[in-house]
Amino acid sequence: MPTLKDLIKPLVPRELWDKIPRSFDIIGSRSGAVAIIEIPPELEDYKYAIGEAVIKLNRHVKAVLRRVGAREGEFRLYRYEVLVPGPTEVLHKEDNYVIKVDPTKAYFSPRDQGDREDIARQVMPGEIIMYPFAGVGPYAVAIVKRQPLVKLVIAIELNENAYYYMLDNIKLNKLEGKVLPWLGDAAEFMSIVHGVDRVILTLPLGAHKFLKQALTCVRDGGIVHFYHLGVEEDPFGDAERITMNYCGELGFSCLIINKRIVRDYAPYVYKVRLDIKVSKG
Repeated sequence: MPTLKDLIKPLVPRELWDKIPRSFDIIGSRSGAVAIIEIPPELEDYKYAIGEAVIKLNRHVKAVLRRVGAREGEFRLYRYEVLVPGPTEVLHKEDNYVIKVDPTKAYFSPRDQGDREDIARQVMPGEIIMYPFAGVGPYAVAIVKRQPLVKLVIAIELNENAYYYMLDNIKLNKLEGKVLPWLGDAAEFMSIVHGVDRVILTLPLGAHKFLKQALTCVRDGGIVHFYHLGVEEDPFGDAERITMNYCGELGFSCLIINKRIVRDYAPYVYKVRLDIKVSKG
């Protein structure tokens, strides 16, 4: 089967061949999908041809979006340029559940599926979990579908569009009573809830601002999953320093029981996760 590079090479000068994207994200399933691609400025004149090539490579893709710049704004969303117009609200299937989302209105990454499953495998029956920055709720869905005996996942989201998609996902996956959705500011909610078994801080660009609260609201012996960005030379160093500074300030004994590079975030930068066991002795 041809690759995107195979289809585009005949259309661009040889000196630009190394600029052709090697991959793109697909959100959705056989019922319809949207492709999201990054195209360097050197290929500006060929962007629509690239969009059409993506459609040829995947018959389920109905729309192609070009990601422009970094995540920005209060809700940390990407800006997109439409290369091939079409529906952008899709049902994305993962394992034994579905996620309804429009990536132009709410953040969702299919590349985090492996991390979602890794977190879900750690959850034990009877747990109460705090899940700030929940977006459309993919971690909550993955957890309850894998561990149906979880007591409750409290999913907090500030973006109204993402929150309403989360409500849809709770219904679509029959999770009523297991996922408690809350529309509002995570800091406000975390300041009044204590004694949860686990906190999942999935936002790599800013989770550190909420880590102190997460360490405080988790129970003695509970777990905080802290996401951060790390450079290639020392991917976990900054996250570890932040963790230990807050633990020392609070007088807690914190043990980093696991470290994980979740995926690439930017050239030579990774999205990483620390699993922190908190002892309040």
